[in-house]
Amino acid sequence: MSIKKGETRLSEILKQLGAITEAGTSEAAKKRFPRQTARYDKGQHTAATEGDPFWPAGVDSPGGHFVKGSPRLFSRRSDPQVLDAIAKVSLYLQVQRDHYYSIGVPLNSQWRSKLQGFYSESLLDRVRIVELKDRRVDNPWFYEEARAKGIHNLPDIAHKVAVTFLDVVVFNQKITQRDLFHGLVHVAQVNLMGEERFAELFVTGFLQARSYFLVPLKAHAFALDTRYAEDPETRFSVEDEVMRWEMQDRY
Repeated sequence: MSIKKGETRLSEILKQLGAITEAGTSEAAKKRFPRQTARYDKGQHTAATEGDPFWPAGVDSPGGHFVKGSPRLFSRRSDPQVLDAIAKVSLYLQVQRDHYYSIGVPLNSQWRSKLQGFYSESLLDRVRIVELKDRRVDNPWFYEEARAKGIHNLPDIAHKVAVTFLDVVVFNQKITQRDLFHGLVHVAQVNLMGEERFAELFVTGFLQARSYFLVPLKAHAFALDTRYAEDPETRFSVEDEVMRWEMQDRY
């Protein structure tokens, strides 16, 4: 992508993010997914305050004193610097996705058979996998600027096992079934929320938790891949789990 095109796309993303209102995530999800979310309106879900068996042990909530939907958290989402960071993360995900998609391969029959029942057929059809040889994914170009602004503990992408770029999972090392499962959780999150919303939740979650591993999007993926690893034969819908957290505004 050229610099000019990149700047244009960044401007477009910022405009979209600027339209964010104080309407809760749950209300937005209800409008976008009326059929899927109808059962939640009937009380067929567990309230977020009642806890979740798959939330990491010893962690009450990401960010501690920040409460989802609170004016303090929303003020962060309205901050121009935060919106700029969200736009850059969104652009990075899109550019990297386009770069790797052309060399990605569909899931082979072995991977697919082990993932069926956990993910919808449409998601399994869509995803692409890349296993890098003698190179690794580069860190985002905006890291230096972020560090200059006092943002530390940024994830070192080059040393991660794998990175999900929207619907492409790129492995810095040999693919394992559990790591693939983890990557597909993020694909499911992107499918539900959209790429800009996913980027927003990642940035604001990182600013709240001040830890890559406690960003709710990541924590949920770790919890679900642990559940899978402990009992890979008992199927559950990852997309339903993502929908539940989205409806409960836990991301």
